[in-house]
Amino acid sequence: MNTQRNLVELRKKKDEIIADMKACITYTPDQVNDLLCLMEQYIKAETEERQRLIGQIRRCMDGEIYDNPFEAYYCYSIDDIERFDQILSSFINQSKGLGYKQLELETEVQHVVKQLNHLNASCRDELIDPYRREKLINLFEEVGKLLKIDGIKGTINNQRTW
Repeated sequence: MNTQRNLVELRKKKDEIIADMKACITYTPDQVNDLLCLMEQYIKAETEERQRLIGQIRRCMDGEIYDNPFEAYYCYSIDDIERFDQILSSFINQSKGLGYKQLELETEVQHVVKQLNHLNASCRDELIDPYRREKLINLFEEVGKLLKIDGIKGTINNQRTW
């Protein structure tokens, strides 16, 4: 894996996963949908929370600035995505220095998977969904192929909780 092109391809795969994560928490105000969401929250809210929600509903109805009503449903944040990005970027950058040493790569993969397990658990297991899991495993397998090392998927599956 001595060419810059291989690293660029790995970073591209990582960026695709991150773009998907960001798309799921990107908010575009829509008055009708936002009112429906706020009203649902009002109906389900504890009595002491209802006054705040009435204020949000009024601001939404009047076209004023109001809080993102869907934020309460997000299980992860931009900070979580940035941490995910850091973990994978570090792995990709380190993998170029591992040469063809199977044990070193397996150890590093185990370490990265444990970090991802912890991060995903802190996001109520929503950060790495089945689609992203397959993309992520594919990225790890690509590193293994570039280093001419087999069995990366098995190492991941033995360690992952996502």
